Parts: sequence; C-alpha cells; structure tokens
Amino acid sequence: MKLENFKNIHSGKLAFLIGGAPSLFFQDLNLIKDYITMSVNSGIVALPESKFYVSDDIGSSSWLYHKNLKDLKCICFLYKDKLEKYSKHIKGERKVLFSHTWWYSPENNEYNLEGLNLKRKDNKIIGSRTSFSSGLHILFLMGFSFVVLLGNDCRVDKNNKRYFWEYYSKDKQPYRIKGIEFNERTKLFGFDPKSFIEYWKYFCQVNKDILENEFKVINCSDTPPEFDFFEKMSIEQVLEKYGKI
Repeated sequence: MKLENFKNIHSGKLAFLIGGAPSLFFQDLNLIKDYITMSVNSGIVALPESKFYVSDDIGSSSWLYHKNLKDLKCICFLYKDKLEKYSKHIKGERKVLFSHTWWYSPENNEYNLEGLNLKRKDNKIIGSRTSFSSGLHILFLMGFSFVVLLGNDCRVDKNNKRYFWEYYSKDKQPYRIKGIEFNERTKLFGFDPKSFIEYWKYFCQVNKDILENEFKVINCSDTPPEFDFFEKMSIEQVLEKYGKI
C-alpha cells in the first residue's frame, strides 16, 4: 500500500492519536472504542485494536510490541529509511512505508520550516521530531478534520514515569528484546522535552491558517504550561462537542 491510497478516506471525521506518555494510563479508553484511532509506538500496548499504527523511530524495532504487530489488524505506517528492513513480519496491505522531508539539521544548525508544512506537494511526511507529528500529518492527509492527542505529554510525570505502561505490573510491561535494557538508569536516554516544545511551536507557526480553519487539533494530554498550542479538553468534553461528527 502507498500513502496516496489513504488520501481523504476519512474526510471531515474525528480521530484519536494515541501516544505512550504517562497520562494515558489515567484515561478511560473505553470512551473512544467506537472511534478511529492511530497508536504511536508503545501506545499500541494500551490500544491493540487501533485501526492504524505509526512509527518513524528505529528504536521501536527493539521492543516486543513491534514484533507483535504481526498478530494485530492495524495498518502500519512506518518510516521507510529506518524501519523497512525491520518490518518483514508485517505482511501485504497492512504495511505502508513513507518518506520524510526535513525541518532541522543539527549538523549545521539549519532550519527548513517549510518542511513542517502540512500541505506539502511532494508526497513526503513533514520533518519530524517525534513519531507523533508523523501520525498527525498522516491523519491530516486522510482528511480528518478533528484529531485528539492522547499520551503526548512532552515530559515525565510527577512520579518520574516516561511511559504509561510503567504503571503496569512488571509482568504486563513491554520490554526490549534486543539492545539496551530499559530501566531507571537508561529510560531517559534521548528524551529532550525542550526540543519537543520547540518542535510543536514551529509546527503551529507554519500551519497557523490550517490549524485555525481546516484542521482542529485538541490536546487531551498532561502537557506542561508552555505547551499551549492546542485547545485543552477532556475526552468527555471532546465527545460531547464533536462525538457525532
């Protein structure tokens, strides 16, 4: 399958984008069981019945949940350059490989903000800091008018949890099947909340008109005060206002 096959297939609809941040543990996901969902990386552990899955993180290939994608029904959107060779277990039309443009080059500290434009014409997904933004762009291309962000906290919580599943009992937690063990010492490797906030700030600046007039993004995550880019609502408030769309 190709990304173009999904253009405007859910025009005007409501979707939920499910990340792995700790606030997800405290959400009642039964409330959204009748809605279209896309899980991001380990978000699939919370909602394995998701219709879609997305990752552009090569690190995800080290986790058991990535291996278990073969047993699920979700359509998997994967960043080709990083994950194609780790996706042979996902067969046929369940696999969609996508390409990225770029928005920032750390090597020379160069910005390419046009690389964040949701209305790109090159069939590439916007430059990304997280798989979450890749998923958001894919849902935009699918034609959704309303997308709710769950588990996109951009920080650890008050108990120093990075992921929702850290609240699970040890036997229910996902784990790495290769590479560095996930533990208290290693769990924050590569985790940079300030860069997440910077990314979303530029994303909203570039797509200001689209976000105000065409594509409403709603924040149901436990984000820090400086993450004030999208309207903050509870799931119940979202469903009351947009649930019949």
